[in-house]
Amino acid sequence: MGESRKYPRIDAFRLIAALFVIAIHTSPLRSYSPYGDFIVTRVLGRVAVPFFFMVSGFFLYNSKEIGTSKILNFIKKTTFLYVISILLYLPVNWYMGYFKGKMLAFRLLRDIVIDGTMYHLWYLPAAITGAAISFWCLRLLGLRKALIVTGLLYLLGLLGDSYYGLIENIPGLGSFYMGLFHIMDYTRNGFFMAPLFFLLGAVIRKYRKTAEKISIWMLLCGILLMTLEATILRDIGVMRHDSMYISLPLVMFFLFLLLLKKEGREFKSFRTISMAVYIIHPLVIIAVRGISKPLKLTEYTVNNSLIHFLVVAAGSFLAGIVYYLAANKLTKERGRTHVVYENNK
Repeated sequence: MGESRKYPRIDAFRLIAALFVIAIHTSPLRSYSPYGDFIVTRVLGRVAVPFFFMVSGFFLYNSKEIGTSKILNFIKKTTFLYVISILLYLPVNWYMGYFKGKMLAFRLLRDIVIDGTMYHLWYLPAAITGAAISFWCLRLLGLRKALIVTGLLYLLGLLGDSYYGLIENIPGLGSFYMGLFHIMDYTRNGFFMAPLFFLLGAVIRKYRKTAEKISIWMLLCGILLMTLEATILRDIGVMRHDSMYISLPLVMFFLFLLLLKKEGREFKSFRTISMAVYIIHPLVIIAVRGISKPLKLTEYTVNNSLIHFLVVAAGSFLAGIVYYLAANKLTKERGRTHVVYENNK
């Protein structure tokens, strides 16, 4: 029989993770403290996407038998969501001149498969690729060896991300990454970043009783370590990007275990709302900027970074709630229609 445990903290943290994603794209403290904004968006905010990867891994790899059908179903659903998201942002791509310029076919292929056709959509192809790589590593190698392989992939990604400045001038290694960046914009993608976090979800599923031994102080020490790491890397000027840190997997391990400590009712609505917020929030950013200009509110709702963040967050969550209610109503109506049809057969 399937497992019936529910994890309300996991569902609740989905909303917090969605808020972090909005913060990354709006920089809420920029007007007040650049370093404070760096901590919120480039350190704390970097738990958001790995969290979503780990949630997927935690629920995908929840049995000793790793079934192909379960992974294929996940990939199918994520691909469908990705296609809808691509279509949703086509007008924005068109307005921004995305379809002009040279090598359009190559850029389209690269962005659809790796980078995403909008700056936030990289998560969806990364989830698809990360699920596939982690699945085959787990199936062919077993959990321990799969962790080593995905850990090495993460290390390769790390050197092309926040540690890039340390290796870019090393003969051979620097040219390897220069070639890599002709294929992809960043290394925080489904090939280097996502597989490890999918498998960390599987590890925690297997050893979740460890959650009882984890304290908040372990997480706080991990966050302090990541803050120190990020600050040093920023100050010495070696970061090409800031999505991957050595201490990030450790922070995610402690965070996820803490979220498992309390069992209770589930909040399915939070799952739908958080994903809707993730997909929709750039449109809300565009709408806030577009509406603010004719109303002469730009000084307050755009230039003031904190107010801008709050307005975008409120608009995004409102849109997410409306989407959830509409989708829920449609599902219920389809269910009633099906029952009536079956009864009239």
